[in-house]
Amino acid sequence: MKARKLNIESKTADKVGHLEGIIDRMGSAVVAYSGGVDSTYLAVTAADILKGSVLIVLAKSPLMEGGEVNAAEKLASGLRLKLMVVEFNQLDIPDFAVNNKDRCYHCKLNMLGILNETARARHIRYVCDGTNYDDLSDFRPGLVAIAELGVRSPLAESFLTKQEIRSLARKRGLPNWKKPAIACLATRIPHRMPITRELIGKVSSGEAFIKGLGIEHVRLRHHRNIARIEVDQKGLATLLKKDNRQAAVEALKKLGYKHITVDLTGYQMGSMSRQAA
Repeated sequence: MKARKLNIESKTADKVGHLEGIIDRMGSAVVAYSGGVDSTYLAVTAADILKGSVLIVLAKSPLMEGGEVNAAEKLASGLRLKLMVVEFNQLDIPDFAVNNKDRCYHCKLNMLGILNETARARHIRYVCDGTNYDDLSDFRPGLVAIAELGVRSPLAESFLTKQEIRSLARKRGLPNWKKPAIACLATRIPHRMPITRELIGKVSSGEAFIKGLGIEHVRLRHHRNIARIEVDQKGLATLLKKDNRQAAVEALKKLGYKHITVDLTGYQMGSMSRQAA
């Protein structure tokens, strides 16, 4: 077992060396940053290697989960990253708001297009994002946009998996090393149901209330007058406490939901995409 662990660590070290080589050869880069563990690890690694020739960019969007923008800014400040915040509203993109299965393609195409323009204006050679190797096997239309725009994904290019990145982030002392994956609020809405500011506000408010009960991992899936709540096992026990259950039902009904359900399958990333497939 010890020999196997050493072998795994050796392979991860080789990947890190590959990552550092990729970044070093870039010479300068804009890094798309969200405050999640992948983009944070990429950002600090790029900052270590490229020094003043790296610009970390956070695209501030109304579809980010509540508090995530402030948390990402605070984290970047604590890590002394050179951060630039740009406004980006996917709801202004008709091909995104119509909410077809290629929604993420149009989001990435426009958001990373802004970063490409930023890089050109500052004579920065590359734009990078935090896609990891595991992401390549998932249903992600945004990967097509990344390829079309010539954006680099150094973590994926170095074959670094999510688990490896979390481990590396922990060793570096990054405070968000075990932070749950972040997904934009549009993922709570079924494909082909138009996304509006009002609908996003409704989902965001409901999800924030449930998190306020002390539940960390939660998704509130919107199905017209039905709210389908996904939580992990620990969260389920918390949610089903009598006072919490009643409070959640009352809060969600005030938002306009008629039926409040808990998905017994549990917390699932990408469940809306699988239903639409």
